[in-house]
Amino acid sequence: MSPRPRKKRNSGLPANLYPNGRAYKYRRPDTGTWHGMGTDKAKAIAAANQLNGLLMAGGDLVTQVMGDSMTLNAFLDYYEAEVLPPRQLARATLDLYAVRLRQIRAALGAQDIGQITIGMVSTFLDGLTPRASNQARAYLVDVFNYAAAKGLVADNPPEATIPRIDNKTRKRHTVAGVRKIYAEAEPWLQNAIDLALLTAQRREDITTMRFDDIRDGALYVAQHKTRRATNAAWIRLPLTPQLKALIARCRDDVPSPFLVHRIPDRKVKSGLHWTQVANRYLTRAFKEARDAANPYPDWDPEEQPGFHELRALSLHLYKKAGKDGQKLAGHASQKMTKNYEADHEEVVWTEAVADLDLSQITG
Repeated sequence: MSPRPRKKRNSGLPANLYPNGRAYKYRRPDTGTWHGMGTDKAKAIAAANQLNGLLMAGGDLVTQVMGDSMTLNAFLDYYEAEVLPPRQLARATLDLYAVRLRQIRAALGAQDIGQITIGMVSTFLDGLTPRASNQARAYLVDVFNYAAAKGLVADNPPEATIPRIDNKTRKRHTVAGVRKIYAEAEPWLQNAIDLALLTAQRREDITTMRFDDIRDGALYVAQHKTRRATNAAWIRLPLTPQLKALIARCRDDVPSPFLVHRIPDRKVKSGLHWTQVANRYLTRAFKEARDAANPYPDWDPEEQPGFHELRALSLHLYKKAGKDGQKLAGHASQKMTKNYEADHEEVVWTEAVADLDLSQITG
């Protein structure tokens, strides 16, 4: 049999035997499972040679086709197809996973998953911003936990790295700043800004609001981030005169089921309705309007607030006006229980009144 060439650090060791700190580990070529071989190098080599003689005989053709390992890319294919879907993650969370996993694939994907070291992971993470680094690290830790459960790795190198300190530096929007951004925004983006300020909902909930969510004199919002956790995430917003007027502005001659919509420059296959505004596009469009308005000239680039920070401004203004923004935000109190269990289909909606005076903000 002609095993793959050993890496420099493994030279002198028989096939399938690898260093594991001060000890050694053996990977069965037939099952891929790992086994500790102790700290005595001579005994580990002797045992590995004996095991190879028993387990690798007649396996040349299989080894040539399959190799004696699996790349990280191959395992990530399994992870994305089998592990993530049952978690029923929000679309925005899956989008973030996709971004980080692409970065992981580009940096480490071609490596044998069993040969990825702490140093390799650390070098990759050091090339990212603190926030991106911590997200990628968390995903890698999870991936390697599953790989260990499958017997593909003996330890979890990402878990041994140290999370970066992530000091959030973005500042909050001011009313004057939002007013300037609003003036630079296209009509569909103005609608999105008004909806964010009036309803205090997240970006993902703004982009998925539909006209058929309006019934019985109210707009129904099932918050994507928390709806599986508490009953606070299912919100009924009565159609106040201001909310009704805003929804009327969202209705135009574009045949779209979504309140926030636009005619794209070109149609692309994205899984979305052709008029729906993708989350990342909304973020980018808001940034472009903000940069054109330059409402915060004395703030550094990393301090400039985005669309997400409109929610914080909205809740601040509700509080300043003496109103309770907790129900709008979907923040659960300690007494709140889960909205439904696995076999419970009835949804209990929390009523919240969206009545912030937008005339004092965007006019």
